[in-house]
Amino acid sequence: MKSNRSAGDSALAAFEVTVAYRNTPVLTDLSFQAPAGTLTAIVGPNGAGKSTLIKTALGLVQPLTGHFEFFGKEFREVDGRVSYVPQRTSVDWDFPVTSLDVVCMGLYRKIGWFRPVRARHRKRAMEALAEVGMQDFAKRQISQLSGGQQQRVFLARALVQDAELFLMDEPLAGVDVATEKTIISTLHRLRDQGRTAMVVHHDLDTVSEYFDRVLLLNRKLIAEGAVEDVMTPDYLKQAYSGKLLILS
Repeated sequence: MKSNRSAGDSALAAFEVTVAYRNTPVLTDLSFQAPAGTLTAIVGPNGAGKSTLIKTALGLVQPLTGHFEFFGKEFREVDGRVSYVPQRTSVDWDFPVTSLDVVCMGLYRKIGWFRPVRARHRKRAMEALAEVGMQDFAKRQISQLSGGQQQRVFLARALVQDAELFLMDEPLAGVDVATEKTIISTLHRLRDQGRTAMVVHHDLDTVSEYFDRVLLLNRKLIAEGAVEDVMTPDYLKQAYSGKLLILS
């Protein structure tokens, strides 16, 4: 299920990417194209290489072979157009900063390193916090927030960057229902604006409700495409090695 679309029409494209940790393959010969203006769920069992895919695309992990392109270009040419939301568990939430401070960090590319954060920057950060319902927590230390609130703050940090592509690593893991609804409605709004998101997601029951497309992995590409074309019993059995109970 590979697309004939040119890489320039895609927000993110992979070309024969292979990644290994200590000589153990994590992703093998991965090629896909994610069209701009869509929401893609990256789905697969634990250890399938979902997070590795995102980190390799961003240059945080080096591939053995292959490469990624963003809007038909290398990452260093477009990194201002790409925003990354990491797993919440990978963040040091004890770092002494407020919610507003965290969101302002997303503006550093525009502000410039070691330059002061001015009133207009704080205003834009407050607007982003309001978009995710966190404006009343602007002065709250991030360590004092719930898991769902912390995830909303990180989403606000991504929003202030005005990116065209959002790469998100399990943003819905362990969050409350209200936060999940806020994140999904925000992603749908971004898509309606012509932006793109690729989201590592673990809840198969909500894929068809939340996303347009699916990238189904298990250390290699099982299938990619529209939700109805990928989330089939046959492909799911391939991805989950027959260990998934599928109810018709």
